[in-house]
Amino acid sequence: MKPWAFLLAALAFTDSALAAAQPLLDPQEQEQIQDGRSAPELRESPPPVKEQRPAPIREELLDRPHDFLSRRVEAYSRKLDNFFSDPNRAYDSTGSTLQIRSHVTFFEGGVRESKADVHANISLPNTEDRLKLVVQRGVEAATQTAAERDIKNATGSTQVAAPGAPQDNNYYLGLKALAAEVFGVALSAEAGAKFGRPIDPYVRLRAFRDFNFSQWQIRASETPLWKHSEGYSAASEVNFTRPLDELWQLRFTSKATWRSTTSYFDLAHIGALYYTPDPRTATTFELGAFAPSDRSLKLAVYSVTLRVRRQIYRDWLYLEVTPQILYQEANGFSATRSLMLNLEMLFGDRYL
Repeated sequence: MKPWAFLLAALAFTDSALAAAQPLLDPQEQEQIQDGRSAPELRESPPPVKEQRPAPIREELLDRPHDFLSRRVEAYSRKLDNFFSDPNRAYDSTGSTLQIRSHVTFFEGGVRESKADVHANISLPNTEDRLKLVVQRGVEAATQTAAERDIKNATGSTQVAAPGAPQDNNYYLGLKALAAEVFGVALSAEAGAKFGRPIDPYVRLRAFRDFNFSQWQIRASETPLWKHSEGYSAASEVNFTRPLDELWQLRFTSKATWRSTTSYFDLAHIGALYYTPDPRTATTFELGAFAPSDRSLKLAVYSVTLRVRRQIYRDWLYLEVTPQILYQEANGFSATRSLMLNLEMLFGDRYL
């Protein structure tokens, strides 16, 4: 026999002897070896399954209901403020928005007045919504309440709702920066000036925080303002919002504004009931009381307002009908009736 043939025969005999010495594998294990998922020498037991512990009772009874109600209350409040373009919430909102409001007001005796307003919050590119250009008519318009705005539009004067407020229908351009958020308080700073001459610069700071208590959402805000021609002022505001059910919502607002040009506060208290029968229509009924803290001035004003707002095209064109009755102490509390028709157009990424 040739040497190489003898060598091959010896190797074949050794291989068969080793195979016979190995224990037979389980068919399932053989399959896993062929698939590359295991090896015959690894026979470790699987890791023990961790026991699922039930949630603590306090989480079931307190945390989860609280979180659910908080999200629900906040969602209701945000939805209404966005629908009604509330000035305060529009000023604090994120993203870019251009608002054009044009209204005509009819009074008893056939008198008619009309006016248009433009308000813009434009986020600058590459600033992550932290830097905005702000265009507004009247430097206090951005942080007034919707009730103050309606009375100003119906009477042509901010002094009806806020006796110490200056007459200001000029346009202003400002640069607003979101400074920080500390302990849940959002802080922003804004600086700008009036269009045209003489130059009238201003600086405004704003701080606000939202709280949730039971079924109430509470927002507290503070807005100091310095204006070259008028000095210092500070507006403190707090509102309480609560959904009653899927269609009805209740809100109470209190505001106090101090100005260096006067020796008193302009006070405002507003109660509003909102009704939203469908996603395109909303109605609010408001009772308002406005007065200076100095009662010797006898400038108290009471208002009864019904505002019906309808989305007439997509989500950026609105028609608003606002009948209103004012009772002014200066006029012996005689009723002044008006009807305002307002057309509003909104522009921005969220309205495409």
